[in-house]
Amino acid sequence: MSVHDAIADFIGFMESNGVVPVEPIAQRLAGGSLIRFRCEGDGKGRQNGWAILYLDERPAGAFGNYRMNTGTLKWKSSSDRPALSPEERAALQREWQQARDRREAEKRNNEHQAALAASDLWQRAGPANLLHPYVEIKGIAPKPLRQIGEELLVPMFGPDGCLWNLQRIRPDGEKRFLKGGRTEDLFCIVGTIDSTTREAVLCEGYATGDAIHQAIGLPVIVTFSAKNLIRVARLFHERRSDITYTVFGDDDRATEAKTGKNPGREAALAAAREIGAKVTFPLGRAA
Repeated sequence: MSVHDAIADFIGFMESNGVVPVEPIAQRLAGGSLIRFRCEGDGKGRQNGWAILYLDERPAGAFGNYRMNTGTLKWKSSSDRPALSPEERAALQREWQQARDRREAEKRNNEHQAALAASDLWQRAGPANLLHPYVEIKGIAPKPLRQIGEELLVPMFGPDGCLWNLQRIRPDGEKRFLKGGRTEDLFCIVGTIDSTTREAVLCEGYATGDAIHQAIGLPVIVTFSAKNLIRVARLFHERRSDITYTVFGDDDRATEAKTGKNPGREAALAAAREIGAKVTFPLGRAA
């Protein structure tokens, strides 16, 4: 059995189960890592398909589609197919490493280019307009933000203090990051954290963070996503373990009703456990 046969069989099995990619994924599957991709039925910009393929002596893999709520579907090569030879596996390992190196180099370059673009946009932008629809609807104090055209700009800093990305917010509330830009371990602080700070709050969204800061006066660390919440919480706790943290979590009840999962709540509880913080949720749902 060749590597190409294994990949083709796997993709064929995915399609027979209704998970039909609408973009090329064969080369990415050969890398041996979990991939996300767009499927038939996914909306614009959505990547609800996922898959991972293990191309060892007897290839096997798993896949699914979040929109279809398939759960984890599994595949393994047919026993009547010859196993991959040692030579094929060795060649594949070399290809994997080369592919990983290329992807990492491309990722670093994209992040660097996005950081340059972020710096340029931030320098050219003016003060945020008090009458920007998102500012008015959310009651945000606009002073820390900037605006270019119709877009609000929220700075995203790394632990090195550098501006790596921007969250751009349109008047209708649509949010986007700079294409190819780094998002992991990035944050924005509403208020000030200095040597005298003894309490701080962590949350996902900027509007939430601004509302908390206005309400109680504590500095708020905005992490921009549930996925990033635990990473940034860990980062700050390692650097400032003298601060008492409270995690203000998103309570994704609408998502929970549809999928049975509540990513905002789960991420907040995990982050609080990780750093020994207090945790609270909107509408009095504390834990």
